[in-house]
Amino acid sequence: MNLYGLEFPDALRYAPEHGLWLREERDGSITLGLSAYGCALYGQIFAFTPKRVGTRIGRERSFGVVEFAKAASSARSPLAGELLAVNEALLEHPALINQDCYGEGWMVRLQPEDWNAVRDTFPQGEAALAAISERMRLDNFDPANAHVQALRWK
Repeated sequence: MNLYGLEFPDALRYAPEHGLWLREERDGSITLGLSAYGCALYGQIFAFTPKRVGTRIGRERSFGVVEFAKAASSARSPLAGELLAVNEALLEHPALINQDCYGEGWMVRLQPEDWNAVRDTFPQGEAALAAISERMRLDNFDPANAHVQALRWK
């Protein structure tokens, strides 16, 4: 699926307000990564500093810090759970997030506490595109500006 030149794989779920994608793993864990929209907002990422494996992450709480051109931002989790794994490759090569956000640039894996209760709040497919498009509108995202690296606030 494509929206304003940004790719959004069909099989993934999305948390548009967080700029993240979620992938259900066979073992019941959830892998999180920055979506193409999240990458467009941040621009070039210079560092990712995750929390420690084993840390309990609350919903809307930070699972790490993303550093980009002019600032740093807390990466907030859209669900609660235990941090099972971090993408160690990002510690030395954070640009992987920009280069392959849906593959080698994944960020963390969580064992969710309440996945069955919240699963359907993360859209996929056409519903995800509609939700991401609405998020872009609310964020005043200008897809025509090739140099957009952060939100353009009113």
